[in-house]
Amino acid sequence: MRMEWSDLRIFLAIAKEGSLSAAARQLGQSQATVGRRLRALQEAIGQQLFLRTDDGFALTDEGAAVLPRAERIEGETLALQRE
Repeated sequence: MRMEWSDLRIFLAIAKEGSLSAAARQLGQSQATVGRRLRALQEAIGQQLFLRTDDGFALTDEGAAVLPRAERIEGETLALQRE
């Protein structure tokens, strides 16, 4: 399975918002789609990125390691769009 940039955007939204529903609202997508794309990303990289908690979603150690890379990719993508 291959990784999609749009799945990294979903990962970043969940990390920032702390829940699937809030990430879905931010992205203008359904909660089901956000959950499905998160599962696809986790399968593509072979790591669980979040733990479900009573308060929402928390990054695992693996997710915390992916976060700065995903943020760099997002930054580069946004820079290209601005040029």
